[in-house]
Amino acid sequence: MILYTSETDREIRHKSLRKGMIIYGSVSAFCLIFFLVYDRFSHNVRSPFMTFLFLWPLLLGVLPALILQVFRALPGPGRLTLNLYGSGVAALTVSSAMKGVFDIAGTASPLQTGLMILGAIFCFGGIICYLLSSKHARPLQVGEDVTRTIHTEK
Repeated sequence: MILYTSETDREIRHKSLRKGMIIYGSVSAFCLIFFLVYDRFSHNVRSPFMTFLFLWPLLLGVLPALILQVFRALPGPGRLTLNLYGSGVAALTVSSAMKGVFDIAGTASPLQTGLMILGAIFCFGGIICYLLSSKHARPLQVGEDVTRTIHTEK
């Protein structure tokens, strides 16, 4: 039996990117609130890593999703790309929070530096996966309607 759905690849990607923007935006808002609360109790000692903590998910999460949302003819990222890139953004955000806490406390840790490097590697790995996979993927043309077909056996 063959079942047809009315949802196109473009609509599925549109929903996925919108969900990603909401998640990254929420994380960015949480980081901003975290900074404001932490700053309140930090005895006026500040760190730029803590002050601008919210920018990691905003610039590396919301902005790329928004670009892919606006330029819908670009091929969508695959699961490996999203996982690598999302892990990289998460690692960079956590590393920045750790660096901010350590700066405010007046100490340092080599683990934070390693996490920052690993986050950058994951982000670049996700970008490379996207570029390599998009070479083989044909971008959707404006107005093109690709209907998904689901085959099930009874």
